[in-house]
Amino acid sequence: MYFSAKHIDIKLNQDYADFNDNSLIICDGIGEFADSGKVAKLVVDQFIGKDYSKLSDLIADNELVKLKKSNIIGGTTFISAVKKNSVDEIQLEYLGNGGIIHLHGDFSANVNSEEPYRYGEIMIPHISPNGALTKHISHNSKKNELSSSTIELNLNYITGDIILLYSDGISSLEDKVILKDNENRFWRNENPAIQLILKKLDLLLKSNIETDAFQENLIEFNQIILENLKSENYLEDDASLGIIITENVLNHYSEKTND
Repeated sequence: MYFSAKHIDIKLNQDYADFNDNSLIICDGIGEFADSGKVAKLVVDQFIGKDYSKLSDLIADNELVKLKKSNIIGGTTFISAVKKNSVDEIQLEYLGNGGIIHLHGDFSANVNSEEPYRYGEIMIPHISPNGALTKHISHNSKKNELSSSTIELNLNYITGDIILLYSDGISSLEDKVILKDNENRFWRNENPAIQLILKKLDLLLKSNIETDAFQENLIEFNQIILENLKSENYLEDDASLGIIITENVLNHYSEKTND
C-alpha cells in the first residue's frame, strides 16, 4: 500500500499535510482565525511524529494541550487515514469538511463516458445548512466538536483500490449542488479539479514501469498535481491532497500494458 500527502499555499498558508509508511493526515486551518496555521501544523506534526492512530490520542497530546492553554486563537479540520493490522484494512477519520473518494484500479475503463465517474464519495462534511463547520479542533472546541466520524475499509478489490483525500480548497461535497433541468432530470455539479487529478493519475499509472520506483513517483506526482491545479486556476484557497494506492492497482495497470 502506497501513501502520499502534500499541501500547497495559495492564500493564508494554513493547510498542512504529511504521511509515513502507515498513515497520512491533512489539515485545513480555519481561515477566520489568524493562528489557525499554527494549530494545523502542530496537529500534523504530532500525528505523524508520534505515529498516532486515532484522533482521541492526538487530542490528549501534551503539545496540543499546551497550545490550547496558551490562548492561541485558531483551529483546523482533520482528515486521517491509518493502515490497520490487516494488510488490506485502513481506518479513515475526520472532522469538518473536505472530501474522501474511493475508486477501483479500473476507474478509467469507462463504457458510458469519456470522463472518469466510477467512484464514490465516502465523506459527509460536518457542515451546517448555512455553511459553518460543526466539528473541528480549535481553541473553543469541546466534546461535540471533537466527536469524529470514522470509516473502516477493506481494500481488496481485484483491480486494486485508490483513496483520494483532500481539503475543501480542492473540493467538498456541500459544493456539489444538485440541479434539476426542464426534463425533470437531476444533475450533480462536478468539480473540475477532481477530474484533472483522476486523468493525471491514470497517466501516471500507465507510465509506471518499475514498481520499486512508484513510491517516489507518487510523491512527485502529488506535488506536481497540486501545482497543476494552481496553474489552471482551480484553487482559490490553500489545498491539501492525500493519496492511497494498493499494490493490485499497479498489477492491474501492468497487465493492461502487457496485453
